[in-house]
Amino acid sequence: MTPRVLEEWGNRVAAEYRSAALAAQVLHWGIMAAFPENLLHVALRVVRDELDHASISHECLEALGGGEQPVPLDVTALAAAPTAGILGGLIDSVLVNFCLGETFAVPLFDAMRRGTTHPAVRPVITRVLQDEAIHRQFGWDALDELLLRGDAVRDRVVAQLPGALQAFRRSYAPEHDGEPLTEEERGAGLIELADYRRIFHETLDQDIGPRFARRGIALPPLS
Repeated sequence: MTPRVLEEWGNRVAAEYRSAALAAQVLHWGIMAAFPENLLHVALRVVRDELDHASISHECLEALGGGEQPVPLDVTALAAAPTAGILGGLIDSVLVNFCLGETFAVPLFDAMRRGTTHPAVRPVITRVLQDEAIHRQFGWDALDELLLRGDAVRDRVVAQLPGALQAFRRSYAPEHDGEPLTEEERGAGLIELADYRRIFHETLDQDIGPRFARRGIALPPLS
């Protein structure tokens, strides 16, 4: 398998493990913020799912020949410092990691799955895709719960959206295109940068924007 595939799957292991840690932090903060019990149970499920995703992604990495591939895990990124108190940290994490991150993840993993042919990769991406839809819904349900806490929550979401969207744009919609993927790389679950860029803008326009609009929040223009 090519080095690009092994690097990508090493990054996915780290990303899933980080997602588990950040979801656990949201669960903790949600308990402190007196989230409804049903939301807390979903948050607990998200933590378990993300730990499973990290484990099966590592098994996939090994099956692809990357058993010795180092996983670039930054332990300092496994928690977010709460700003403006616990409630501010909770708002920021729900917004960035769930309303944005998980909502972008669903169509991205769907695109990866459509091109995947490798027998070790397809079931992993299929499992992740199934779970991501639940994680996405948790984010929007959690945001609705937070918006009940008063106008300060809405004001913080509006203030944080521009920077959050720009960060996702830099990650998912770079203006440059990399070296074209090989058939083997596409079969192992990789997609072209042009596909990342297209999916970013489509998801923003057709999914994320309308969801915020229904909550009375307008998306800021991307500069």
